[in-house]
Amino acid sequence: MTNTGARLIIGILSLGYLCLSIILLTMLLFSWPLGIGSLESFLANLNVRWTVGVSALVVFLLSLVLLGRSFGRRPVKFSILQETELGQVNITMSALEQLVIKGASAVSGVREVKPTLKLTGRGITLLLKVHVLPDINIPQTTSELQRIVRDYLLKTSGTSLHEIKVQVTKVSMEAARLPKISRVE
Repeated sequence: MTNTGARLIIGILSLGYLCLSIILLTMLLFSWPLGIGSLESFLANLNVRWTVGVSALVVFLLSLVLLGRSFGRRPVKFSILQETELGQVNITMSALEQLVIKGASAVSGVREVKPTLKLTGRGITLLLKVHVLPDINIPQTTSELQRIVRDYLLKTSGTSLHEIKVQVTKVSMEAARLPKISRVE
């Protein structure tokens, strides 16, 4: 599930909880007749009414917080590229991550790349989590990946990286399992 899909589901659930807590609070504050004898007798006790009311208020407040976070904007992180006489030139970290993916696609033997950029006091640190194909020289391929990504990012965006860490998280067997296509003549 994507991050947007998860945020949408959380937003919908928090709206449901918000409505439920408003109904409960309204029932308790204005003593709506419920029409259900056992529930009315249950809520007749003052301590139970206070407990349900405080619980509904907590659910109400939590659902407001969840709703705000699910539909709120995430802060955009910038990397300062250069200062010119006309002003700063900035690029978002997500745009840099897309450039890293594009540069890493040129390395043969690398199946999937998940970049994570961090802006530190020394500069930008890049963590690459990669899936590689079987039967490759992993140290040579990861070294080539570091070099190509560094050069591509410097060439396209002018951004130099302080450090590039590579984690091989999976050796992908999918390419080895593909059936060979035979020709029939």
